[in-house]
Amino acid sequence: MFPGFGTLVNFLLVLLGGYLGTKGSGFVNPKIREGVVHGIGLFTLLLGVKLMAENLPDDLLKVFFTVLVGTATGYLIDLEGRVSRLAGEDPGFTRGFITASVLFTVGPMTLLGCILEGTKGDSSLILSKATMDGFSSVILASSLGKGVMFSAFFVLIFQMGITLSAYFFGEFIDEDAMRNSFFIGGGIMVLIALKLWGLLEKVKSVNFLIPLIASLFI
Repeated sequence: MFPGFGTLVNFLLVLLGGYLGTKGSGFVNPKIREGVVHGIGLFTLLLGVKLMAENLPDDLLKVFFTVLVGTATGYLIDLEGRVSRLAGEDPGFTRGFITASVLFTVGPMTLLGCILEGTKGDSSLILSKATMDGFSSVILASSLGKGVMFSAFFVLIFQMGITLSAYFFGEFIDEDAMRNSFFIGGGIMVLIALKLWGLLEKVKSVNFLIPLIASLFI
């Protein structure tokens, strides 16, 4: 198997699961959908706090500037606005996209799975994650809409970047950078949880994806 095979499977399963969930959303009671969204918010909050607690960075100043510059760049280029325009100004699309994108890419299985495939050619871990993401995308899309389906493209770009970086530059991967990424990702998950509960509506969470990606390479 070639480097990125597991990510390609991950992309296809999220795309398919998101499509099935979107088409089947009309058969789900609105109260159940609301409960699912709030439950996802709680799980996201707990996982985000866990990631932050387990990955406290050694250089907080470095993380601060990564978040500051990365987020400012996201707002400067209006990343969330661009995503919203692709969706026809549908705020539900943006919420589904960012929630699924972060849930499917922030976590030990993502980084370790991509690095293992890139450096060792072992796709087993990333394929296991792909299977779980596929099932999860059905549930998420039934509640959050088509944005979940389009998160598959972010999964493809994000994970393929990590896998190829590991394939070509595996010996240079910095453990501190991975820990910083987990820490920033945990913070973004806390932010998303609050948005899922109807709080912090003015905060444009898509723009925070830039510091998340940048932290892997700084």
